[in-house]
Amino acid sequence: MKTKGTIGLLLLAFAAIGHAQSSVTLYGRIDNGLTYWSGRADGHLIGAESGSFGESWWGIQGTEDLGGGNSAIFKLESGINTLNGAVQNGGLFGRHAWVGVANDRYGTFKMGNLGAGEIMQDSYDLDPQVFQQFALSTLVRGRNWSQAGNGMEYSSPTIGGFALKGQYDVTNNANGWNTAASSTGVSGSGPNQLGGAQGRADGIKAVYNGSNIELLAIYDETRDPNGKFSNVYVSSRSALAGATYMWGPLKAYAGYQHLSAPDASLSSYGVASGTLPSGVRGVPTAVDHEWIGLGYRINPAAYVTGAVFHANANGGNGNATMYTLGGTYNLSKRTFFYTELAYLHNSSTSNLGLGNGYIDPYGPNQTQGGAPGNVSPNYGHSQFGAIAGVMTLF
Repeated sequence: MKTKGTIGLLLLAFAAIGHAQSSVTLYGRIDNGLTYWSGRADGHLIGAESGSFGESWWGIQGTEDLGGGNSAIFKLESGINTLNGAVQNGGLFGRHAWVGVANDRYGTFKMGNLGAGEIMQDSYDLDPQVFQQFALSTLVRGRNWSQAGNGMEYSSPTIGGFALKGQYDVTNNANGWNTAASSTGVSGSGPNQLGGAQGRADGIKAVYNGSNIELLAIYDETRDPNGKFSNVYVSSRSALAGATYMWGPLKAYAGYQHLSAPDASLSSYGVASGTLPSGVRGVPTAVDHEWIGLGYRINPAAYVTGAVFHANANGGNGNATMYTLGGTYNLSKRTFFYTELAYLHNSSTSNLGLGNGYIDPYGPNQTQGGAPGNVSPNYGHSQFGAIAGVMTLF
């Protein structure tokens, strides 16, 4: 009887919530496909993959009309691996868990886990391959997929095509404004820290949208748990700018990004002394990244994209160039097929891979028990990748 009573109270609570909200929406998407990946330290891979075009997720979002042009808003969103059902992004609502207020004249304010809404992820707009597996984050080892918790965000209204956004992510550490309070409990700020500790993060974005042009600039900082800029691919300063231009069925992309990590050291990269190749003077403290691309709408159902990305790391860490070709075919408004090819060429002291930093972080392919420590290519070697799959949205 007690259990029945508890369930009844919960049902009444949810009914009250549903009545109070102007709208509550359950949404999501599922992406599963196949992948081929050559040039890895552990050989060639043919396998199944979740999220090649984009991470699978589900979420709940809502808005309540408060009157006078004001609304209360919220979002809870969870990333999932749809091959095995595992929760991703470090926690159940690791992608988003925030509440906010929106005003028609004055803009929007949010607080909570901004997660995958970390401001550098807005570089999506400048990516010819729209954050697919082989795209804008590949040659910077996932830096443009940064995440951050404990956040506050303000977005201005759009005036004459211009809009601004600012974010600030605190650490909740009484003993250090820039340093992490603990090693657990907040979203990480980089691909190797999801669900781990973060130092202070912040950023600002300016965008202009005209009838056929978009101009975008983003500056952000993600610090390590000690409050340092210690890894150019994880905890660093990033300045990014670019543009897109549309005419008819064509859309052109161009952009530039500079990464800086002045506190970088061998230990902050987890690299042992004497293991870097000849000609490398030290770990990278700066990376320059540029790209161009073109999209073409063949017909209402079919779209193709092509792009070239290039990155150069200082300290003798070499450069890499990635060539990509992708395509989508819409089966309906909610479901489409996709495919993408990528070829990544490294100079003699570079070993960037197609894993976006998650399984191929900076450093040599050191082995443990005969198994490679990561799947980066060997220095000076190339990789080829191909994906194909289907995504459906609900």
